[in-house]
Amino acid sequence: MRVLFFNAVGVIGGAERVLLTMIESLRKFDVEIFLIVGTSGALIEAAESLGATVICLALPQSINRFGDSGARSRFSKFKLLFKAGLAIPQFLSYLKQLGRLIRSIQPDFIHSNSIKTHLLLAALRKVRIPIVWHIHDFYQSRSLVARLLRWAQFSATSAIAVSHSVAKDAKQLLPQLPIQVIYNAVPIPVLRSIHKPAIQIGLVATFARWKGHDVFLQAASKVVAKIPHASIRFLIIGAPIYKTLGSQFSIAELQAEVQRLKLDRFVQFLGFQPDPEAIYPPLDIVVHASTQPEPFGLVIAEAMSFGKAVIVSNAGGAAELVNDQNAIAIPPKDVDRLAQAMMQLIQHPEKRAWLGHNARRTAIERFNSDRIAAELLQVYDRLLDKKVEIRSTASTRISGSCTSANRT
Repeated sequence: MRVLFFNAVGVIGGAERVLLTMIESLRKFDVEIFLIVGTSGALIEAAESLGATVICLALPQSINRFGDSGARSRFSKFKLLFKAGLAIPQFLSYLKQLGRLIRSIQPDFIHSNSIKTHLLLAALRKVRIPIVWHIHDFYQSRSLVARLLRWAQFSATSAIAVSHSVAKDAKQLLPQLPIQVIYNAVPIPVLRSIHKPAIQIGLVATFARWKGHDVFLQAASKVVAKIPHASIRFLIIGAPIYKTLGSQFSIAELQAEVQRLKLDRFVQFLGFQPDPEAIYPPLDIVVHASTQPEPFGLVIAEAMSFGKAVIVSNAGGAAELVNDQNAIAIPPKDVDRLAQAMMQLIQHPEKRAWLGHNARRTAIERFNSDRIAAELLQVYDRLLDKKVEIRSTASTRISGSCTSANRT
């Protein structure tokens, strides 16, 4: 079996961590894995270390930066459409390169891991290979992209949704597409203890505005005001890793908010950390503060696997992962409730330990990475039954490169 994964970026965000987990799980079986990425980044080396053959076919900047996450007004959407129109020649050139590359690989099917790759593959009408979409997001909340995906759904054979919440949203938009729910998986680590001079509370997220960094900092300010003499550190772990315009905080914005709230002594920015083993062991409490419904909440599952006490913004797929025995769930955007939950866990270490124990047990039972390969192979077997054989005279030489302009 030869599977081709297609991902728009080469950096590592949540969807890319899921991708790496899938590759690692599948390599235990008789599966030959290829991966096409649209930019340079740490994903390339990480996937290659797992045995995947990785080809970087550079997306033009006009396509790479296209997205409607930050487009809320009619004017901003018009600007996106205008820029998309200007990018048509580059888009068509990229499609030709992509088609040649896919034909040279000759996969049994294609596993598309991002919205941009869904759309690019839909435009490749001459590539008659079964395609499975991996749905990591709520598509209906993004009006422009939703219209494009509604058109593109006929190019896909089936889809995988990361939660029941995501599946419900997708089925309303994409009624013709068979969708199966497969929860994301995380490796279950060996626990190790670390001596910490202070209680460390972490927000682990990209700098997407809806991830709630501002809510986290406002709640931290209330905690410091209530218990000023407690030894506490608030850690922000992540970075603005994507290039889509308008959808992310800059580091300068968040640093300015820290100064405004007089939290300079309490907050530390640790940047992007690719290895969960470097993120979670030093933390006592992990905060998930998303202001919009979370499609899944990979950080939640990862923190639970490390036995951490987790505070969860209780909406969307995140609400499917937790209960009152393994986490503290709060309403999204509720700064006061978040501050109260943090203070409760700071002041009651036995509560932290109890939640952490139950959280790890949940992760072992529900999110263990050993199960995801079996579920994926069931999807792939159905795709093979529908495969349309193609013949190509294309060269078997596989090549591709990303320019320095795309490197992160």
